[in-house]
Amino acid sequence: MKSILLIVPYFGKWPLWFDAFLLSVAANPTINWLCPTDCEIPKSQPANITFLSTTISQLNQHINNVVEAEVPLNPRKFCDLKPAYAEIFAKQVVGYDFWGFCDMDIVWGDVRKFITEDILSEHDIISSRKENISGHFNLFRNTPQLNSLYKRLPNYRVLYGVPEFKWTDEVILSNFIKTDPAFKALGIKVYWSKILCNQENGRDSHQEYYLDKWLWKDGKMLQLKNGEPIDEVMYLHFINWKRTMKYSVVKYEDSPNQFYISFNGMHYKPHMAFEIILNRYKNLYNGYYVRESQRKGKTRIKKFFKKN
Repeated sequence: MKSILLIVPYFGKWPLWFDAFLLSVAANPTINWLCPTDCEIPKSQPANITFLSTTISQLNQHINNVVEAEVPLNPRKFCDLKPAYAEIFAKQVVGYDFWGFCDMDIVWGDVRKFITEDILSEHDIISSRKENISGHFNLFRNTPQLNSLYKRLPNYRVLYGVPEFKWTDEVILSNFIKTDPAFKALGIKVYWSKILCNQENGRDSHQEYYLDKWLWKDGKMLQLKNGEPIDEVMYLHFINWKRTMKYSVVKYEDSPNQFYISFNGMHYKPHMAFEIILNRYKNLYNGYYVRESQRKGKTRIKKFFKKN
């Protein structure tokens, strides 16, 4: 079985769903995680996650030396640095067949069910998105060629040298792989033929404000409809729900075998039928996509008046 290390730096304060994240990590014992952090290390943790105690300032000079650029490091800027993680954390990736990056706003399902040995044997880069590099899950074969691939990106030092997030991990790297003759000449095999996580609109992981749509059960991430499983995904990426989640009753020490994930929290018991129906009506006039449409409309109006 090919070994995998997923790297997920996290600085500040652990999110309220952190215990659920740890539970889903523990349910994937053949995959390892590395988490550089300045947060308090949990007293109880899965055996397959390693916490590296550090600070952003401590890492900054090391990163500058590795990537040969002056990086104005901040939590968001780590996303641009993701393709360089194998060189930044070179000691930690030694011995692994694959290394990769991921996010913390995730609950993992059965990763090995989707990332099979055949896929690992036949490909060098593996993404959970279709025809795009995924910032929330991407694997690279642990070779000098792939570990230094980020240095082939046009003007990568300039991109790393500004404090703003430049989408190096997804947009720029994807475009390089798709269009640059220099990449094609390397003969690197990329797997991005399927969507492996939740993608409601086929493009990203944003989703409506649902109740009880997702159930983590015995290490599997299940999509529900009327309380029954209709699909299984490798992981749930609740990127826009992290702003609306207010609570989580899930505790790692309790070792539950299942819990529900809703837009407003993580819980053991499903909502009552009338609550779900009421929430559906709310989404009709104040749901995520309604709010997004209003936000985009306001942005267009502001741009119009700014030009005129």
